[in-house]
Amino acid sequence: MGISYLREYRGQTPRLRNPHLWIIIVLFVFLTISHFTQLLTQIPFLGEVSLPTALGLSRHSLERLLYLLLVLYAGWRLGIIGGAALWLSSAVAMFLRSFLISPNLRDASLESSASLIISALAIALMEAYHQNKQRQGRLEEAMKNLDLSQKNYEELFANASDAIWIHDIEGNIILANKACEKLTGYSVSELAGKNVREFLTPEALPLARQVRDRLLRGEAIEHRYEQRSIKKDGSEAIIQLATRLIVSDGKPKAFQNIARDITEERKLRDNLQFYLKECLRAQEEERKRLARELHDDASQRILLLTHGVDNLASKAERYLPQELRTELEKLYELSQQTYQGIKHYAQALRPGILDDLGLVAAIKWLAEEIHNFSGIEIQVKTDAVPPLPPETQLVLFRIVQEALNNVHRHSGASEASITVECHEAEVRVTVNDNGKGFELPRQLSDFASQGKLGLTGMLERARLIGGELEVSSQIGEGTKIIVQTPTKLYNQSNS
Repeated sequence: MGISYLREYRGQTPRLRNPHLWIIIVLFVFLTISHFTQLLTQIPFLGEVSLPTALGLSRHSLERLLYLLLVLYAGWRLGIIGGAALWLSSAVAMFLRSFLISPNLRDASLESSASLIISALAIALMEAYHQNKQRQGRLEEAMKNLDLSQKNYEELFANASDAIWIHDIEGNIILANKACEKLTGYSVSELAGKNVREFLTPEALPLARQVRDRLLRGEAIEHRYEQRSIKKDGSEAIIQLATRLIVSDGKPKAFQNIARDITEERKLRDNLQFYLKECLRAQEEERKRLARELHDDASQRILLLTHGVDNLASKAERYLPQELRTELEKLYELSQQTYQGIKHYAQALRPGILDDLGLVAAIKWLAEEIHNFSGIEIQVKTDAVPPLPPETQLVLFRIVQEALNNVHRHSGASEASITVECHEAEVRVTVNDNGKGFELPRQLSDFASQGKLGLTGMLERARLIGGELEVSSQIGEGTKIIVQTPTKLYNQSNS
């Protein structure tokens, strides 16, 4: 019949182990045998009255009614596949008898067709009922999961360590969690209905409007940003914010904000940067002092020693042996080399050209110096650079100096270039080489752990003047270092 190999899982039970399947098979076989014989009429109902006679039906009509009931039973217990299989088997049995045995083909065919149509409709209705019941069960399960998710979200929202609040397009707070109380000093009930502008300093309002406008234009704010807020007691706090737009039916409805107080962290970071800045300033002052002492004291003494040796060699030329005159000449040459070396070290420690002629002239001098003792061809291209604060000039010069030293010592490059560009209120310096390159870490701050302290120093120097450092390098393709900094001196308090 085609249903012997059907398998259905109700729970984890195969269909072949379903007792209803075997009951249906036995009843179908019995009914089919009776349909082609007179087995059903031989079953007594009450004494000598047979079952068809008791029901007031002909034998074949009763059998077709029983086929109908059996198909309905199969559809109910075995599903649409079992019902369809038994429906098809019943159709074959009934129409086969109608065409081969029944004396009235037309009446038999009509009765069989009516029985099959009714059973097919009933199976379809039962399947629709089962599907509707399954959908209702899934819907109930989904509603339970939704309620559970909502409870979990509400618990997470209420107990989150970060302050979370939602405000509408106009800035009125709709919802806030417990952590907002610590951040603002107001209770959750007091926050409801307040406008976020009440918590921002006048200096913070332009940034808040900028973030709002960008989100409404569909731009994503990928990184957290910092704002200064005013607490209930009037004190200021520095908060780190992440803001996203809430959209419903394609229209912006509100903003969700996640914030944390970083006031103490910021103080520690500012103090650290201040101490680092002071250390670098002291370092530069010490370099300046050593350069001055080398130039004004040691180099002058070496110069006097050189002149003394030269005078001694000139006066003793007539009466000293040739060997002694040769030794004096060697001493003269050595003192000259020592004098030039001290001048070079003094210039490297603190080039006077930086203070006298500015950044561009100092970079050109540095490029020439590196070329003279390394042989690397270095091209310098510069724009017209406005007067820069001494601290900015010094930081940019040190970064270029460290970059060129790395080119000379580590890159194996034959060519390098330095480009100084000025765009509006920003200076951009690029140092590029054709050396062997190296593998970059994930973050520039990881340079220190790799032993690249020079690059770490460049990064810290750039940050101290409000600049940014970018390093790009690939094995075999050289290295590029870009530093960008504002032309005005960076104010730490405005960060």
